[in-house]
Order: sequence, then C-alpha cells, then structure tokens
Amino acid sequence: MKRDGTAPALERGLEILELLSKDPYEMGFQEISQRLRIPPASLWRLLKVLTNKGYVIVDPKRRTYRLGFKLASMGNFLLENSHFKSSVREELKHLVDLTGETVELDIKLKDQLVLLEQIIGPEGLYLYSHPGSAMPYFHATAPGKVYLANLPYEKLRAIVSRLGLPKLTTYTIHSFDQLLAELELVRERGYAFDIDEMREGVGRVASGIYDREGKVIAVIAVVCPSIRLRDHERLKTYGERVKEVAKTISDRHGRIF
Repeated sequence: MKRDGTAPALERGLEILELLSKDPYEMGFQEISQRLRIPPASLWRLLKVLTNKGYVIVDPKRRTYRLGFKLASMGNFLLENSHFKSSVREELKHLVDLTGETVELDIKLKDQLVLLEQIIGPEGLYLYSHPGSAMPYFHATAPGKVYLANLPYEKLRAIVSRLGLPKLTTYTIHSFDQLLAELELVRERGYAFDIDEMREGVGRVASGIYDREGKVIAVIAVVCPSIRLRDHERLKTYGERVKEVAKTISDRHGRIF
C-alpha cells in the first residue's frame, strides 16, 4: 500500500486503532494483518507498542486484540470537556422546560451507554445515576433501543449474541423477535421508549442525535416516573418533543463530529 505520510509507523498504528474501533471490536493477529496489509513482523512490533501503552488489550487465551481502556478514558475526557456538551446544554434545558422532566444526554462507549449530562426538571424524577454512570443494557432502555434501531441486521445480531437479552423486570424485552418488532417501531416513530423495562417505576423516551453521515453520535432522553408514560397522549407528546429537540441539535451541532 503506497503511503504519502511522513510517519508510516504512526499511520499504521492509527489504522490499527481505527480498525479495532469497528465491529466486531476484537480481532486476531492474522485478520488485522490481512485487513490492513501490514507484514506480520511490522504488525507484531506495532501491537507490542500499543499494548504496552494501554491503547490495545490482548487476550492471551483467545489470541485476539481489542481497544484498551486508555482510549475510553481519553474519549470520556474529550466529551466531558468538549464544546459539544456545553453547546447542547441550552437545548437540553429547553426540553426540560417543555416537559418539566429530567433530561439526559447519553453516548455509547463500546458495549455500554454512558451518561454524559443530566438536568433535573422541576417535576422530574431524581435518579441516583450521575454523569459518567454506565448502563450495559441496550435492549431495556430507550437510548439503547435508539442505537440498536440504527444498526444493520448483522451488527445487531452480533451485539445481541454477545450481550444477551437478560430479563431485568417483568416488562423487559427478552426475545430477539420481540426486539426486532420494537426496533421497527422505533424507526417508524423516530423515538424509542421504555416503561419499567430496566427498573420498575422508571420510564424513558429518547431520540438520536446524528452526524452528517447519518450515524448516531448521542441520544437525548426524557426520564420520568413510568406511570406518566402509560398515558398514551403524554407519551406521544414527550416523544415528539424529544425528537424535535434531537433534530435541532443534529442540525446545529452534529457537523462537529
């Protein structure tokens, strides 16, 4: 492969990180070598440096490589201090004013949803979660459903196979066919909701923020006592308001990603 850069080793190292950031997130040595056309001897040296520095983790039993937590912490720092977080805060406050409820901004980091921002509304539900908290269950939360609804079928299948569909409450979706039907409705409505599915007494209504390529970069959600969402008209109203604010953020700020 012809390279125009002046630092080919650095360029190859970045290509390795970019490759491991995509599904299936974990790859064997030969697959990395073949995908990037890097000679085995060179790849071995590059992976050695990346693992020593904490950017890549090697599983000695499975002989696979995946991104290390150092990148996750760097990503957290970037988002925590980014212009994006501060620039969307006014829109999040607007959504609080429209609903009176607590509003959250969530992002996806690997196989978890991470709470980036939270504004407690005057009538809002106070949660014990705080910015930096993680939710590992995509199928049981409205923000997670938004992410899943925007995945191709094969990637969706792979994630479900990897994480499973644990039944957290009586109302949790626990079959793949049921999940597929739910995600189709999410795509049709433009927003997702969960009622008592991850935690009884709590409900969320969420919609995605998209970049210029149509990829979900974050999700905003209204969080409230679940009984309020059993009122169909209120659920629909919250859904439309969340979708409207999410679209505004996408149009104004999605381009920075």
